[in-house]
Amino acid sequence: MTTCIEEIEIGMPGPPGKPGPPGPAGGSSVERTAAEPLSALTIVWEDADGKVSALDNKDAAHIDLLCGLTITATPSAGDAVLVQLSGAVDISGLGLTPGRVWLGPNGTLTQTPPAEGFDLLIGRAVGQQLYLSITDHINLEH
Repeated sequence: MTTCIEEIEIGMPGPPGKPGPPGPAGGSSVERTAAEPLSALTIVWEDADGKVSALDNKDAAHIDLLCGLTITATPSAGDAVLVQLSGAVDISGLGLTPGRVWLGPNGTLTQTPPAEGFDLLIGRAVGQQLYLSITDHINLEH
């Protein structure tokens, strides 16, 4: 039986890596790839490849694939976009009044409950914050 002794030298640590994207305070977010140009504060659905698109309140094919609310914008498909899943989001400039917020057409936020399609409560506006509390959708079609 032969004994082998190996000497290992521990090197110096390398430079720090690139910082990750900024995350929301008090919530959770994920980075996804945009399937289309997206504005910030758009409700999106996610496909099997991790690409997100605006979700319409009448989109029966994708309503169960809701991902969250974009907190960054992207001008073109293929770009990275941050999507928040829970917590508070700054909505200053949207003109929302305190109260409930629903999914509207083409991923927009609305304070008018939908009359057709799907009733999907996104959360509550309080001051300049939207507190995400996404609920299960209700099909309004008869």
